Amino acid sequence: MARCPVSPFRLGKMPHVSSKPFRQQDGKVALVILLILALAGCDSRPAPLKSEALALGIAIQPSSALLFVALDRGLFKQNGIAIDLKSYPSGKRALHEGLLAGAVEMITTADVPATFAAFERDDFRIVASLFNADNVNRVVARIDHGIHRPSDLKGRRVATQRASAVHFFLHLFLLEHAVAGQEVEQRFMKAEQLPQALADGSVDAFSMREPYISMARELLGDKAVVFDAPGVYEQMELLLVSAELAQQRPEVIRRVLSALLEAERFVQQRPAVAARIVAKRLGIAESAAHALLPEHAMRVELAQSLLLLLEDEARWALNNGLAEGKVPDFMRILAPDILAGIASGRVTVIR
Repeated sequence: MARCPVSPFRLGKMPHVSSKPFRQQDGKVALVILLILALAGCDSRPAPLKSEALALGIAIQPSSALLFVALDRGLFKQNGIAIDLKSYPSGKRALHEGLLAGAVEMITTADVPATFAAFERDDFRIVASLFNADNVNRVVARIDHGIHRPSDLKGRRVATQRASAVHFFLHLFLLEHAVAGQEVEQRFMKAEQLPQALADGSVDAFSMREPYISMARELLGDKAVVFDAPGVYEQMELLLVSAELAQQRPEVIRRVLSALLEAERFVQQRPAVAARIVAKRLGIAESAAHALLPEHAMRVELAQSLLLLLEDEARWALNNGLAEGKVPDFMRILAPDILAGIASGRVTVIR
């Protein structure tokens, strides 16, 4: 809608109206004044935001819930962002095939892939976390292969996605159940390959999250057993951007964060609708999404606890020969000022 023309007068600078008896020309003056006031009032409305294009990579996983809601409810568009969307099977793939390859400008990924990337480069920035939960991942195994409890994984072929959140979870899961990493035969595959690998018997179990857990259950039926381990790993989903975007177009990132803050409020106020949106995006049953969401804290923030988590994961990577060098200085890839500019109370990183 076109904006009203700018008034030549400011409020308080009104044309003088004589107190002499009313005449026809005074009536004309009064009409002019009313028109000026109407135009000035109309002009006070904010102009529509100029639309900014953004290439966004999204991982098809539960931790992308705020993005799913923001897309479904048109919140990016309302904040002046025209999204060019690319989907990836996992956050690690979104990071490597999307952001670091230059195919997109912004992605979400779990903390572990960001940790590994920081060993090698610093041309990306972490601007917020969007999600944290301690019961996202599962180990799915075959009962007909003699696996009835976690301790039965000893000597078995257990697959996962290398250098990812589910890899780190598998490490912690095995420790929790007194199974040494060397006591299982670990195999690494792409996320989308895991359900079929379990179904055809090339592996005995895998570590992963939705929607691949549901896929495995559909393929195996009552031959599948699913183990969880609440509390062993407080996973975070991070919003990462290219260093170039952070430096040259921080306003675009602020608009995205504003949309995600609105999505957060929507999830809190209408959880049933949010669950339906997530179920549709993941291709899982609504009942599964309803069960997942209460366990997940969807909050836009940048907390000091993230730094501690990244450092713990870096030490794990070094101790297990998955990375070389020393623990990275993660402060160099954090960009707390962008979120602080619109929600300072959401940033608790000590700078």
